[in-house]
Amino acid sequence: MSEIPEIMTDLIPLLRRIVLLIIAVYAGISGILYFFQERMLFHRPGITEGRLRSIRERFPEAEEVTVDTPDNYKLHGWLVHNGNREPSPLLIYFGGNAEEVSWMIEEKDNLPGWSILLINYRGYGLSEGSPGEEALLGDALLIYDTFSNREDILRDEIAVMGRSLGSAAAVYVSARRNLSATVLISSFGSIEDVARDNFPFIPVGHMLKHRFNVEPHAANADNPMLTMVASADRIIPMRHSNKLFQAWNGRKEFVVIQNAGHNDISATSLYWETIRDFLNDDRSIKNLKLVKRN
Repeated sequence: MSEIPEIMTDLIPLLRRIVLLIIAVYAGISGILYFFQERMLFHRPGITEGRLRSIRERFPEAEEVTVDTPDNYKLHGWLVHNGNREPSPLLIYFGGNAEEVSWMIEEKDNLPGWSILLINYRGYGLSEGSPGEEALLGDALLIYDTFSNREDILRDEIAVMGRSLGSAAAVYVSARRNLSATVLISSFGSIEDVARDNFPFIPVGHMLKHRFNVEPHAANADNPMLTMVASADRIIPMRHSNKLFQAWNGRKEFVVIQNAGHNDISATSLYWETIRDFLNDDRSIKNLKLVKRN
């Protein structure tokens, strides 16, 4: 029997160590993703007393509101009365995963005539509790049900707008309540699809605690819908938004904002112009046609 060359004898332990190191790194990355996934998905920004004072002083039309959840938490936010009409149409806004939604108060002039409802997710701003998929989606329905019954809101003219993570909440409400319109910004069909893009060698399907698989809900949503995406979005690439768009059961419009990314899509003038036109061209939006603009 021929002998193993000496060089091979030296290489075998080295190769074994390399393989063990690869396995350890893989396991380490998988473990970090599993145990820290909620911190990555829900950033939970707070709000300072200074910011609260500023809002109260600068925006008297922003009514501070709270919503009591069935499990005894209080969600905090603002109902921005934005026009002379009462009762008024209402836009309910659901923010992104790192978003404290009070910034939208300063954008109210971009949506004249629409009252705007801004409620922070659990653990965000002054809202109590901890965020999670079940809580976020259930709270979204609760928020709609609570404010659709107010006398100063036109129940037949309520629209929802969701950005990034908030698009899941908007789709969920759209599939279960009668809405006049839905606006989706940087949307996705499921978090699992997005996670696979970022971690292609990790079995994310077996690790995710919050999947936000809302694509099946889109088939039950039949109100007019606007999808807006950024051409240079690297966090949620356009194909994820398009997949959800294709599943939508109602009339729909797909708009691409050029030379913008995930975080600065709202900084363009076309962003607010498009949303305003979509909501205001016809309040019932009965005549909306399927359009794709670049």
